[in-house]
Amino acid sequence: MHRNKLHISLLAVSVLMAAGSATAADLYAGGATFPAPAYVGDLYNSLTPKARLSRDAAITAPVVGFSVAGLGNSTGSNVPVFAKYHTLFASDAVSYCQTGSGTGKKVLNNDTLVASGNCGDASSAAATGFSALGTAPDFIGTDSPISTADYNTFNTNVSSTRTAIVQIPTIAGAIALPFKDNAATGLTSVALTTQQVCQIYSAQITDWADSRLGLTLSGSPHPITIVYRSEGSGTSFAFTSYLAAQCNGKFGVAAGYFKPDQSFAAAVTQAGSLPAYAAVSPQSGNSGVVSKVKTTTDTLGYADVAEVLSQGVMYASVNGFDPAALPASISITPANLLSGQVLNGATTAAVPGSAPAAAKNCLRLVSPTAPISSAYPIVAITYVAGYYAGNGAAKITPIKNLFKLFYDTTNRPALPTGYAYVDGNALFRSSVVSSINSCIN
Repeated sequence: MHRNKLHISLLAVSVLMAAGSATAADLYAGGATFPAPAYVGDLYNSLTPKARLSRDAAITAPVVGFSVAGLGNSTGSNVPVFAKYHTLFASDAVSYCQTGSGTGKKVLNNDTLVASGNCGDASSAAATGFSALGTAPDFIGTDSPISTADYNTFNTNVSSTRTAIVQIPTIAGAIALPFKDNAATGLTSVALTTQQVCQIYSAQITDWADSRLGLTLSGSPHPITIVYRSEGSGTSFAFTSYLAAQCNGKFGVAAGYFKPDQSFAAAVTQAGSLPAYAAVSPQSGNSGVVSKVKTTTDTLGYADVAEVLSQGVMYASVNGFDPAALPASISITPANLLSGQVLNGATTAAVPGSAPAAAKNCLRLVSPTAPISSAYPIVAITYVAGYYAGNGAAKITPIKNLFKLFYDTTNRPALPTGYAYVDGNALFRSSVVSSINSCIN
């Protein structure tokens, strides 16, 4: 189907978008912020206030009254995945709202939030949807894989028309630890070990001047402000999964201290209270976390390294390794690609409900114990998730094409620094593509 494309000379726009119609296959999605630099680029950072919503210039509906970014990057030649998709399939385009994985899953499950709710921007209240035309999303992004609770909500609210959830791994990314210290101290680099990370986040170390960090600082004290995600976040889930796996029962950290959770506060809370950090600062979105670190002395946060690099913030190495040094693709063995399994913290379980086994098996999950071929130790797998049935004849093929682009070694774009495709193993790749072909109906 032919449609006129809106040509915009600006890299990003912060205007009341012109009225338009959703013709061809405009895909409306949202959720995880962690993969946003790979999915949509970094133009959302160039706006004031910063944008949550990024959409192809071909999509002009619905009209919104807040900051909206285009798809692209402010520097370099990297093309975001969703922009490349429109280049390959000119009649199809993507709109993506960065809400965090927790909100994304609520929208997928019609759990008090719907896709047509307001995305907003950094100056707005928390997003209540993706600013889509319809109440159901075409897909979501999530770094927090579907859990039993998530699937039970889906079964109650949505399964009568959608049958089952489709979950597909897309890329891996490094979670960096951005920091800022007083410029007067001259601190320009921080090299942490896993032990030191565990001690900081369990509040054994609460000051940058603690001798156990081995840093040379002028003046004292330098109390560490822990900056974390305020909303349900797949980045928080991946980071707290790392803390639980690497810290619990070691380095003076009690067994069971950290609990993998998309809420950072819930993951670290002990006896009803946060650990005895010197100070904390909850922020919305990875962009918000990095922005807070960038402007606040003595802070430490966690976010995708691409966001950290985009905002020009210093970050720590861990165990001597740089989070910006991931390879272009990592290999995961097919044995670590699970079917029909949800993830509850660090434990897998069978998909609940009465859907046919073939439909349940469309939930693909990388085993939480899968070894990742990356020396940097804090790496997350991110996913897209959608519906097994009810996608509509006009959107079945476009959704399949978008999901398969992540596995198209010929046409997919190079990813930003700190991200990697997950299909270094050919059998892994063919298994995922087979699921995409059979599971989107």
